[in-house]
Amino acid sequence: MKSMPNWESWERKKPRPVTGWLDVQKLQGWLEPLSDIAQVECDGMTRVVSHLLSKNGIEHIVAGGLLVDLKRIDDTAVSNHELCGVSHWWIELGYSYVVDFRARMWLGPEAQHGVFVPCARFEYRTERRGMFSSLTEPVLELMAGVKVSDWPSFDATAILGEIAELERRLS
Repeated sequence: MKSMPNWESWERKKPRPVTGWLDVQKLQGWLEPLSDIAQVECDGMTRVVSHLLSKNGIEHIVAGGLLVDLKRIDDTAVSNHELCGVSHWWIELGYSYVVDFRARMWLGPEAQHGVFVPCARFEYRTERRGMFSSLTEPVLELMAGVKVSDWPSFDATAILGEIAELERRLS
């Protein structure tokens, strides 16, 4: 049984906001490997990402509600509107940015993935905001199958260098 967030236990530490596109690219590069290795659905992925963001002092908020594919709602071939949206969890960073590595699990390869500003096709209908109650790293590791305690710190300069090096190698 999945636990619901404890909204009353939300405590904000001295977070730093995500301030621009460069930060977003760095966050994407830092978090992207989780999408392949974490063995969790949207609530578990949101919990792991939120933990890593909090651990690195990055301001964010957990959001839950519906993720709706507006194109499918208008598609007459889709027989039931229930097939057009799902209950979902994601992270909001501010400046309209969302962190969501599990939308494709439910809405297919057309859904956005990673750190992004949602496009017009997919609508995040927020029903609740807050923070999950914290779990210990050993519990998160057991839950997700990811060694959270060994995840590198968010060092924007180093990550940008690693991304540039990887792109250079792939060219």
